[in-house]
Amino acid sequence: MVEPETKKTAKAGEKPGPGRYICIDCGREILIDSTDQDLVRCPSCACEMYNCLPMTHIRPDIKTPEDVMNPPERKKPGKS
Repeated sequence: MVEPETKKTAKAGEKPGPGRYICIDCGREILIDSTDQDLVRCPSCACEMYNCLPMTHIRPDIKTPEDVMNPPERKKPGKS
């Protein structure tokens, strides 16, 4: 569980990066999948503050935007 003092927040108008953002007032979830997408005011209650749940499942072999578009082949288990 995340301690309240370590929880990150983001404000509408920022470009916080890919992840899930939960409205601190009504709990509505906003998904952002681009690094240059703005976080908008909550469509439900017009709140501007969100708790951040950044993406954490990025593969270690993905290092550049080009890798995202053309990911390296994964190694098959048991083969070298």
